[in-house]
Amino acid sequence: MVSNNTYAQFTLAEIPPLDNKKPLTLVAEKGFWTDYLQQQLLPKFTAQTQVPVNVVSLPLEQMYPLQTQSLLAGKGQYDLLTMEAGWAKEWASNGYTVPLTELASLYDPQGEQAMNHYLEPYYASLLNILSYRNQVHAIPYNNYVMGNHYRSDLFEHAEEKANFKARYHYALAPPRDFKQLLDISEFFTRQAGDTLAGQRLNQPFYGLTLMAGKRPHINDEFSSILWSLGGHWMKPNYQHDELSLFTISADNQPLRQAAEIYRQLLQYAYPTDKNFAFEQAANALANGKVAMWPFAYNNLWQASYKAEQNINGARLKVTQVPGGKPYNGAYAFAVAYDSHNPTAAYWLLKYMGSYQAQYDYALGGGNPCRADVVLSAELGQPQLRAINGALTASHKANISWAKNIANQGHFTSSAMGRIYPELTKACYQLANKNNDIDSQVQLLRQRILEIQNHHGEVPAIVK
Repeated sequence: MVSNNTYAQFTLAEIPPLDNKKPLTLVAEKGFWTDYLQQQLLPKFTAQTQVPVNVVSLPLEQMYPLQTQSLLAGKGQYDLLTMEAGWAKEWASNGYTVPLTELASLYDPQGEQAMNHYLEPYYASLLNILSYRNQVHAIPYNNYVMGNHYRSDLFEHAEEKANFKARYHYALAPPRDFKQLLDISEFFTRQAGDTLAGQRLNQPFYGLTLMAGKRPHINDEFSSILWSLGGHWMKPNYQHDELSLFTISADNQPLRQAAEIYRQLLQYAYPTDKNFAFEQAANALANGKVAMWPFAYNNLWQASYKAEQNINGARLKVTQVPGGKPYNGAYAFAVAYDSHNPTAAYWLLKYMGSYQAQYDYALGGGNPCRADVVLSAELGQPQLRAINGALTASHKANISWAKNIANQGHFTSSAMGRIYPELTKACYQLANKNNDIDSQVQLLRQRILEIQNHHGEVPAIVK
């Protein structure tokens, strides 16, 4: 069942006859979304238009370099690009992606107005990230704003509450700041033989799980902590509402503080290795190894929720991340400038972001990017909590981010596609207690400065 609002009207039947039947090639991240595309959306599109669609499925780490290499060479290898939101301005500034209103003016009978109307229900926070010079270049399909997924049965257990109050002198509740996060993580960390919620443990139990491997997701956790401390990787400066300069802190005290916090948290975290990321973190929570996943991607709620199925008496809830500044972003589709079939690419893009497509995606456990889908009464039904229990939390986080995007260099730099991997490397090194924090911060500062000044549209300085 879908909503009756005016945004629900776009259907495959509205796609005009397409003269160009050349197959489309679409890049997609490996996982649930790719399966959804191949099993549901793309066969319907091809049946309607007679345009075949090939899918190139890649892990996140490979998506940026492979697509960028093709775009640089103008190979026309990919018609529809998939981007992590942080790459949006880089690709747009290089002319690799085409503004949506430009595509609409060329291929939509109703012109630009049709696209402007189409985008109205999308979260402004996500469209701001995906915009360049006030033009939206991509349609987001999978929102990964963060939340704290926690075992409410443990947090609300009478004996645990009493013990926590006696030890820390305040009430046990989901942490709002980093001191509380450290206290609660320490409190719930137990050894085999200890008691947890009245039950004796036969294996260690940990206060939290972190995505602490050498993969992009550790950067997102660091970003959330850094931003909550009032810090920046690089701070955008404006003159007359135009981005004019990035400043990079000479000492970046908030980043040093974030590294100290992260290292302390690792004392109470489920053990990780170099490849530990969101899949492993979700499994640690789902399999009863930890009390919370404080920087969880809300699009992983369905995976976290398995704790209720796997553990007798477990109850899962979601709330805001400690510190109040969750990492936010989305995967998004854009039409490549060198597409061999831009007309069909435009209509497939519009179809994949339609109300019905996003609604069906949410029913499968995805985290949609349209407020009208998220707020639909049907998806809020209690019986759907296992797949959609984090939608309300995601909605609140997206609304709160709408006015903050311009203040983060992470979302305004046109070189972020190149900087983002450097943040990953740096965060992994900063998390290692054997590394000197000051040295790592200085190395990262120099690397950001070099990349921004060589590849970015506006310069960066150390201040």
